[in-house]
Amino acid sequence: MSVRVARAAWACGWRAGGHRSTSNFPLPPPGAVDVAELLRDAAAGEEGPRVAAARRLPGQCSVLLFPGQGSQVVGMGRGLLRYPRVRELYAAARRVLGYDLLELSLHGPQEDLDRTVHCQPAVFVASLAAVEKLHHLQPAVIENCVAAAGFSVGEFAALVFAGAMEFCEGSALPPEEFLQ
Repeated sequence: MSVRVARAAWACGWRAGGHRSTSNFPLPPPGAVDVAELLRDAAAGEEGPRVAAARRLPGQCSVLLFPGQGSQVVGMGRGLLRYPRVRELYAAARRVLGYDLLELSLHGPQEDLDRTVHCQPAVFVASLAAVEKLHHLQPAVIENCVAAAGFSVGEFAALVFAGAMEFCEGSALPPEEFLQ
């Protein structure tokens, strides 16, 4: 179940008076673990005072925001090819997708690149290629990154950057997955 569906289902459980109505979700089976109780027990088991993590100043951290569909243009990625691993990203995408994404990105035509089936992988790979450039020119930005996010297909680039998804998984997702 997607997060959006789960949130909508949760929100629909509230009535106009602000009280929670009965849920359509099944009750947990008898003997199921009570997560709230486990968390309380874990917190009670900690010994010693909690030490807050040192807060970073804004100038000492970075956030990466990846673009989404609509940012594609013929020629994108051309300036990134001289950086380490960028050609490897495009070669891996070619193996996964079954067509030459680099050729399409560099030479078009724009009408083909604008098709969802092509533009989403193109934006995805170009975004990660841009990260390679950033890593080469300003490695501290990558090392001090505290968050990553993206618009539409950029969410998948953010997940790959964060290590929550493999590159091949992100480049192989069908366009309908990018649209959700």
